[in-house]
Amino acid sequence: MWLKNPHDKFFKETFGDVTVTKDFLTNYLPESIMEMIDVNTLEPEKDRFINEKLKENFSDLLFKVNICGNEGYLYLS
Repeated sequence: MWLKNPHDKFFKETFGDVTVTKDFLTNYLPESIMEMIDVNTLEPEKDRFINEKLKENFSDLLFKVNICGNEGYLYLS
C-alpha cells in the first residue's frame, strides 16, 4: 500500500499530540522565547478554515497558547 504524503502524516500525527509538542518546544526553542510562551496552555485548534472567498483552507498544525499573558497562536508547518 502506497501512503500519500507520509512525511506530512507523520508530522501531524506526532505533533498533534500536545505532550510531544510541549516537549519539542521546551527542548528546541531558545529560553528567551520559552519565557514568553506558557506551554501549559497549549490547545490544538481546528485545521480547516473558510476564507473570505468561501474557499476551504487547511493549516498544518495550529495551537492556541498564552504568549506574554495574552492569547496567541503557534503555527507549526
